[in-house]
Order: sequence, then structure tokens, then C-alpha cells
Amino acid sequence: MKDAPKHQVPLRLADAFVASQRQGTLVASVEGGFPQVTLLPFIKDGDTIHLHCVQLDPTFQALCKNPRVAFLVSEFLGVFPSDWVDPDDGGRGSTVYRAVNFECIASYDTSPDAVAAALTRLLAGYEPGAPNGSIRDDERYGGRLRQLAAVTLRIVGYQAKFKIGPAGADERERRAAVASAFRRRNLPGDANAAEWIDYYNAQRLPDGRWSS
Repeated sequence: MKDAPKHQVPLRLADAFVASQRQGTLVASVEGGFPQVTLLPFIKDGDTIHLHCVQLDPTFQALCKNPRVAFLVSEFLGVFPSDWVDPDDGGRGSTVYRAVNFECIASYDTSPDAVAAALTRLLAGYEPGAPNGSIRDDERYGGRLRQLAAVTLRIVGYQAKFKIGPAGADERERRAAVASAFRRRNLPGDANAAEWIDYYNAQRLPDGRWSS
């Protein structure tokens, strides 16, 4: 993902976005092979991301051979045509999205107790009302636990890129106009795209810098 300065956001906004999401994309590869990709629920705790994988998943098998992986958290918000920005410029249309890519070193544990702990942590975040509130190595869960692996990603780098309306310090009014156009068009998802454009636009200073 190109780390374009005009689309960069402060760490606090990147963290808030990641905390709001419930799924990310794990990417792993081995020399001479194609990258493998799996979509997974996750828990981020500081500089660590907790996952679980099926042991037979090609992405997990690639991770076992090469622990240098990427974990992408992204959200597509919408797409707008060029004439919303400039009726004489056919190159101003764009997608609207938020994305944070983490560069990580992976480790894993296939022991049933470790997998049970990972799934219990996931339940606490995603389904606090789940039966019993925990997973254990017992008659109910034991067979499934032995098919899985607990995966821990240690974050060593990241890129955050939010394409939220026309980019640039001089585009504040145009971003607001694009948000208004999304609301007028009112296709599924347009109101949400408009809301996020306005939210981030309000945090940009007139010179394009972000407010603290």
C-alpha cells in the first residue's frame, strides 16, 4: 500500500478505526509461492494482534514457514464520479476507504489450552453473552480445538491510508461538496461515506494539517 503523505492520518485516528472493526485480512507467503490470504476476526492489544487459524489453512501453513506477515484492516465506504469534484477533469473520481496495514512477526501455538484461551479472549470481545463465556478443552470443544492454532502477531510497522474525499490542503470545500453529493445520491452506503468525510474534514486545519 503506497504510503501517500496526502492520505496519511494521525496514529490516534488509525487506532480508533482499527478498534471499530471486527475483521482483518492475514497475508502470508513463502519464497517461490503465491501469497495466501485469509479473513479473520481479531483482537488488537497494544502492539499485538491475536488471531486463530485452521491448521490446514494455506495461509497458516505459509505463516509457519515464513513468520513475516501482513495484517490489513480495511473498510470500503463508497465511490464518487469526477464531476462531483471538477466537471472539466475526468480524473478526479475516486473510491473512499480507510485502511491500516500492519507489518508483523507471527508466532503460533497449536496446544488445545492455548487455542481455548485465544477463543475465550475472542468471545469476550465479540460475544460477551456466549454460553458459559469460555472455551475449554473438554468433550464439547476438544475435537475442534485440535484443528486450530492460536496466532500472535507482533506489530513491527504499519501504514495508515484514508482516502476520504478529494485530497490536499486546498480541498476542504470540495470534500464537503462530495459529502453533500453522497447524501443527495443516497445509494446504499452513501450516507455513511458522507458522515466519515465530514468527520475527518472537520479535523483538518485550513493548511491541511490535522488538529491535535
